Amino acid sequence: MNSSRHTPPPAPNALSPEALMGRLEREIALLEHALRLQDHARIEPQARRLHELLACTMDTLTPAARQGRLSTAMRDRLSQASGRVREALARLQRSRAPVDRAVAVLAGEEQDPVRRSYSA
Repeated sequence: MNSSRHTPPPAPNALSPEALMGRLEREIALLEHALRLQDHARIEPQARRLHELLACTMDTLTPAARQGRLSTAMRDRLSQASGRVREALARLQRSRAPVDRAVAVLAGEEQDPVRRSYSA
């Protein structure tokens, strides 16, 4: 068995900006994949990991950007990643909407359209 499979990845703050950006792009791709498959068991933990990595990425790269030490290519990658995260968030919200409506109906906060038509 390959022991490297059990070795956790390096802490985000120990990575170079390039490696950190690569890891961020991979995490975004994993979330996009889970959303496409509607794999609800993976979506939440993946979103959580992405959130943590985004916070670390911003903590690491913001000072470099403010000091003008971030290359144009890195800025472009960050911009693209930002757009992908926004799209993933919108997709996540759309995927949750039916569940939120069902919970609201069950909690009595919203009347089910079928019940509404019979109770009128």
